[in-house]
Amino acid sequence: MEKKNGTRIAILAACIVLYLIVWLFMGPLLSDAMRPYVGIGSEIQIVLCTVLVVTNRKTGFIASTILNLLALLSALMGALHGQTSAVTGIVIDVIAILTMYIIYYFLERSEIQRQEISVQYEKLMDANRELEQKDEALRAFAYTDILTGMHNLRYFREQMDEAIKIQSKFTIIYIDIDNFKGINDTFGPKTGDAALATYAKRISDYCGNRYVCARTAGDEFGLLLMGEYTEADILNMIEQLRRLFGEQITVQGANLSVTASYGVASHPRDGRTSESLLDNIIMATYTAKANGKDRPCFFSQA
Repeated sequence: MEKKNGTRIAILAACIVLYLIVWLFMGPLLSDAMRPYVGIGSEIQIVLCTVLVVTNRKTGFIASTILNLLALLSALMGALHGQTSAVTGIVIDVIAILTMYIIYYFLERSEIQRQEISVQYEKLMDANRELEQKDEALRAFAYTDILTGMHNLRYFREQMDEAIKIQSKFTIIYIDIDNFKGINDTFGPKTGDAALATYAKRISDYCGNRYVCARTAGDEFGLLLMGEYTEADILNMIEQLRRLFGEQITVQGANLSVTASYGVASHPRDGRTSESLLDNIIMATYTAKANGKDRPCFFSQA
């Protein structure tokens, strides 16, 4: 910025000096030999004044106006002393002053319009950012379970659909807490909600960034494991989840320890759509409950 201002000042000074030199040689000090070149001198003066206005705006306009007024005053004095060429100088100087004003006016007008456009652009950008933030907030709300803060079933299904679309292999572990209705009946819905939030946090902490997890229904959760897993891998994970649920929690003054039933299904072996996979894995979970609860059940097409 300082370098730019220094350049403008240098141009201003150079133009003023050149203008005065041209004016002196084509005006008060004009000799008979130089009279044929009066037109050239006037054109040079106008060019210099134009450069002043364009490069320095207001300062240049003031400087060019002062210089042209001096030239006009000199021409008027010459006319009073009977110089016939002075009339031409008067006309040229008046035209120069008007020309510089027109140039300055339109430059200022363009600058104002540019600033207005810049302000409008910034407002549009702010509005766009605000809309993006609202869109992100709405998207987060649409994919978030309000009680637990986990992803919801909608998000879980969309993640499955995206994986199916690119033909990725994955496994789902479905978790259904056993006898959770008894907690609500015994301790009340507030205790039940607090318990769900606590277990949801444990599941989220366990999954971290490794697996997608979601609260899919009232006391049901889903884990999405991308890639191929052996039955031994899945059973090991379920054992870790069993210990997670088996650890006692205290909520609303109640000490709770629960078990859960687990259903397991894999893509593409056990289903090729998110709908069929969810139907099959829920069936497997209900089978685990029917066979004594607190255990896993792998879905089988048979």
